[in-house]
Amino acid sequence: MNITPELLKRYTDGQCTPAEMQAVEQWLDDPEAHAEAVTEIPAEVRNEAGPRVWERLQANARQPFWMRYRHYLSGLAAVLLLVSGLVWHIQKVEKPAAGRIAIQTVRTQKGETRQLALPDGSVVMLAYDSELRYPAAFTDSVRRVVLIGEAQFSVKKNAKQPFIVETAAAQTRVLGTVFNVKEYPHEGSTALLVTEGKVRFINKTTTQSAILTAGNAGMITGKQLTTRPVSGADAEVAWLNNALRFDDVPLAQVTRELERRYNVHIDIQTEALKNQRYTGAFKNPSLRAVLGSLSIAVGFRYEVQGESIQFFE
Repeated sequence: MNITPELLKRYTDGQCTPAEMQAVEQWLDDPEAHAEAVTEIPAEVRNEAGPRVWERLQANARQPFWMRYRHYLSGLAAVLLLVSGLVWHIQKVEKPAAGRIAIQTVRTQKGETRQLALPDGSVVMLAYDSELRYPAAFTDSVRRVVLIGEAQFSVKKNAKQPFIVETAAAQTRVLGTVFNVKEYPHEGSTALLVTEGKVRFINKTTTQSAILTAGNAGMITGKQLTTRPVSGADAEVAWLNNALRFDDVPLAQVTRELERRYNVHIDIQTEALKNQRYTGAFKNPSLRAVLGSLSIAVGFRYEVQGESIQFFE
């Protein structure tokens, strides 16, 4: 996706789609993109932004690479704003334009989970390596939040103000209920598990939707939306119970889950091994226990060096 001044303005005005928002934030997190922005954005736009703004941007571009990359490594996000032009700043809460509500951003790292209370009293458990964006106050006709990753929502009921969870591929709309949504970038699917109440699950690509009640799960993959009843362990949110559960999934998907949970990097040496499928469940597992079971069930060797792990056939 091309990052244009028009797209950046929509981003700062809160008008981007989740996909556009993700593209802009990935661009802003790229230190090399900062330097390119100085020369690529037209002169007339730079002039509108005002001299002080571009002095700061150009000074950042002149820094040695390690200095600029240090900000990326420390988890700070450089946010490019347009105030009849562009303004450069780094912070966790986006400063609103006059009359606008500030947007809060909460992010967990790999191996970290976090509980937070939203302005309406709803409670969110944010899973490993995930991000939630929400307004400091719900003043619109709907309570809208944006999720990247996975979270369980316990939504306070308000029939006059529906609660909406936006992800890149799906929209989950409720009045008051408990449910878990999972959609990590580049994994190609959105999973929903309803624990209490009733949820409308919408595929943004096709606008197809389904109503799910407690004890049902939904999945969006591309243009397809499917639902199924669940019971027993399948009806529980595994990560909230310190469990792991895999149901006939490729080993590459298993390793991504392990990387998020245990804050490690796993390298699978061959494509064939990546595509091997695995089914299994663990309760309160250590990483060593999971690796041992996986290696026996799938049939591979592994080597651990600190936080790096390699899988061999």
